[in-house]
Amino acid sequence: MMLKITTIQESRRDVLIKLEGKITDQWATLLDGECRSYLRQEKAVHLDCSHVDFIDARGVEVLNNLPQTQVNLMSAPGFITELLQIGGRS
Repeated sequence: MMLKITTIQESRRDVLIKLEGKITDQWATLLDGECRSYLRQEKAVHLDCSHVDFIDARGVEVLNNLPQTQVNLMSAPGFITELLQIGGRS
């Protein structure tokens, strides 16, 4: 029912964050804030999405609105990739 956000590795230039669970409304907002705080530090954000098992419309919106040049989605399950493409992330 929730999203676990774990910072796996962080350097001066980038950060690797592992996501586990469901990206739904409140958690999407939390994730957005987390990513943007790293972006403000001029870090590239790598999101390991391999353990995400659900994403709702708000989650799609948040991920699609993050700057694609600085936020990299890794190992996203097929259904997430498809929803993001439908939602506008290429």
